[in-house]
Amino acid sequence: MRVIAHLPGDGSIRLLSQPGLDVTAQYPELQALPACLPGLESVLDGEIIALDREGQPSVERLQQRMSLHHPKAVSHAVEDLSVQLVLYDILYLGEPTVQLPYTARRDLLDDLALAGPGISVPAAWPAPAGQALEQTRLEGYDGVVAKRLSSPYLPGRRTRDWIKIKHLARR
Repeated sequence: MRVIAHLPGDGSIRLLSQPGLDVTAQYPELQALPACLPGLESVLDGEIIALDREGQPSVERLQQRMSLHHPKAVSHAVEDLSVQLVLYDILYLGEPTVQLPYTARRDLLDDLALAGPGISVPAAWPAPAGQALEQTRLEGYDGVVAKRLSSPYLPGRRTRDWIKIKHLARR
């Protein structure tokens, strides 16, 4: 589930889903992210995923988790249906970064060294799409987003600078 993480720098976090719904209360285990950026106002683009027992992303488990809204149900699910926040891009870091080329934004994101329980920044592959696609298939992901390295971040707009390539089911 795609989310934008808003961190105002005061130790709080607000997670907004792609349609703009506040889903913060549904994922209390992601409250650790602000501690990774103490006092730093930032906005990050990422995806919430749920892993299966083999450590592979599971759409089914994520859908189960997404359906929970009651605080007690969410609290119980933190153990059985835990999620992770995978961060892909940085939109604001004390000032807007969306106008920067992807490579500069990615360098900023990597320099933050965001890691911890339930938080990760996946590797970026400045490699041929075929290699990246094969690696993501092996790791159980549903595909890749190929990004033009010079591209700015254009919120809410689809362009040819970013192309999602999904794995096809094999028989």
